[in-house]
Amino acid sequence: MIRVLHLVHNHPEVHPGGTEIQALRLVRALNADGRVEAHLAAATRQIPHPGTILRRSRDGRDTLLAGGAFDRFLLSQRDRLHFLAEFARYLTLLNPQAVHLHHLYDLGAELLAVIRRTLPDVRILLSLHDFHLPCHRDGLMVTGEGALCETAQTMACAACCPGLSVAEFQRRYLFLTAHLDLVDRFIAPSLFALQRHAEWGLPHDKLYHLPNIAPDGAPDLMPAVASEQRRRDRLGYFGNLLPHKGLAVLLRACQMLKRAGHGFSLAVHGDDQHMPERYRAAIAPLLDELGEAVTLHGAYAPEEAVERMRDVDWIVAPSIWWENDPLVLQEALAAGRPVIASDIGGMAEAVRRQSLGLLAPAGEAEALAATLARCLTQPALWTECHAAMRPDPARHGLAPLLRLYGLISPSPLAGEGKAT
Repeated sequence: MIRVLHLVHNHPEVHPGGTEIQALRLVRALNADGRVEAHLAAATRQIPHPGTILRRSRDGRDTLLAGGAFDRFLLSQRDRLHFLAEFARYLTLLNPQAVHLHHLYDLGAELLAVIRRTLPDVRILLSLHDFHLPCHRDGLMVTGEGALCETAQTMACAACCPGLSVAEFQRRYLFLTAHLDLVDRFIAPSLFALQRHAEWGLPHDKLYHLPNIAPDGAPDLMPAVASEQRRRDRLGYFGNLLPHKGLAVLLRACQMLKRAGHGFSLAVHGDDQHMPERYRAAIAPLLDELGEAVTLHGAYAPEEAVERMRDVDWIVAPSIWWENDPLVLQEALAAGRPVIASDIGGMAEAVRRQSLGLLAPAGEAEALAATLARCLTQPALWTECHAAMRPDPARHGLAPLLRLYGLISPSPLAGEGKAT
C-alpha cells in the first residue's frame, strides 16, 4: 500500500493545539479511508529513551521525534549531526511516497533537504496553518503594539523587531525560500493565508487552497432546534488562554454586559499553562468583577470539545490575530452552536462561507458587547443563525488531497483553488 508520512511540530498528547489536532485528525481519516497508509511523526522536546531520538506516542500509533537545538528566527534545525541523521534513517526505513509537513517549527527547514536527498522522487507538501514563514513574531502577523500587520517585508519586519536588522531578515528570507523551493505543493487552508504567502514570495503555481477536514460526522451532529423560544444566554469560549486569542476582549465585553444589567453566563474552556503572567494579572480584575457569571473549566481533550459546546448556546471566538482556518469553528458546527467571531482573516472567511454565525470587529470590546447584547435579548436570532449553518463540501472527502499527493489521477482540481 502507498505510504504517506505526516510531520508536525508537536503531538496533541503533549500540546493539543489546532495544527497538531488537525494533523492527527487527517492521519486518522486517511487510514480509515483505506487508500493510503498514513503515518504521523511529531517533534517534541520531551526527553527520549537513551540513545535514540525516536519513541512512540502513548497509544503506540505515532512516532515522537526528540527535536534538537532549534533556531526560532531562521526556523533552522541546529542539531544536524544527531537529529537530521537519525531522521534520515527513519525516513529510509519508512520509505513513503509522499511527505506532508504541517509546520517547520522544531523540525527545521533543513528537513526538506534531508527528505529530498534521501528520497529524490518523493512528493513533498507543506500546509500553511499559520504565518510562521513570513512572520518571526510567533507567526501571528501582529506588531509589538498589538496592531494587525498587513505585510511581511524585510524593512517592516526589522522595524517591528528591535535588535534585528534588515540584513538579518533578508538572510532569513533567502534561507527559508531556498529550502522551500524543494516543496512540490503548498496547501493553504484559507484563501486569506494563500494570498498572504503569495505576497511574501511563495510561487503562485505551487499554492493550493484546501480547507482543513471537518470533525468526524460534523454534518450529522447538528441537533434539532427546540420549538420554544427560550433565552439563549449561555456563552462559551474554547481555546488556549493566550493573549492573541482575545479572551481579555471578551471579558471586557462581558463586564459591560453585566454593568448594563444583562443576565448571562460565560464558560471558559482552555489550557492556561502557557499564559504569560502579565496577561494573567491583566485579566484577574475582570474575572473578580464578573464573579459567578464566569466559570473557568480548564483544559479539555480534543475529543471532548463538541460535547462541551452543547452545554452553551453561543461560541465566542474573539481572536485579535488573523487566524487561518480555526478548528473551533468546525467544532461549533458539529455541535450545532452558532459562533460570534472576529471579523478578520481566515476566521471571517469561514464564518461567511458556511454561515456559521455573527461577526464583530476584532479587539473592540464595546462592539463585541453590542453584538452579545443582541444575542442575549433576541432569542429568535439564535434560531435564525442555527438554521443558516451549513457544512463546507470541501472539508468532506479526501480525493482533493490525494490528487495533490499525486496518488490518484488528475481531475478538475488541477488549477482549482490555485493562486492566481
